[in-house]
Amino acid sequence: MILRFIKESFSNDLKKTIGTNFLIKDLVVDDVNIRLLVWDIGGQSSFSSMRAVYFKGSNACLGVYDITSPESLLKIPGWLSSIRKSVGSIPMILMGNKHDLAPEEQRVDEKDALDLAARLGCTHRYTSALAGEGVEESFMEIAKKCLDIARKYEDQQ
Repeated sequence: MILRFIKESFSNDLKKTIGTNFLIKDLVVDDVNIRLLVWDIGGQSSFSSMRAVYFKGSNACLGVYDITSPESLLKIPGWLSSIRKSVGSIPMILMGNKHDLAPEEQRVDEKDALDLAARLGCTHRYTSALAGEGVEESFMEIAKKCLDIARKYEDQQ
């Protein structure tokens, strides 16, 4: 997902993130230059004790699940709970990835995903890192949410 957004490419050869990885992308939102530092945090339980260190200072979260894996959706609330313990409430988008696959391959019920997004108070989007579907829009939406929060904070000062 991050490689698609940052470098506009996709590779089937990528391995799951082990530990963490981060990339930087500069963009313009509402005529404001924004630099996103995008962290990819490994999902393996062996890294759970380290996650809080990487969550510190986060301004937003993209919760990505695999639409062919109901288990991946079930992990999102735990992740968000860990993030909120570290940084409080931040904007989030719940992203169902691999939307390029045939509908019969989707194993996560759309209602379950939408219900979870509603419970978490966030937007839900379908994406495809392979095809690029919804990726740019999701990152731009989360960047805009961060910019809106920064503007509100400035107005209060």
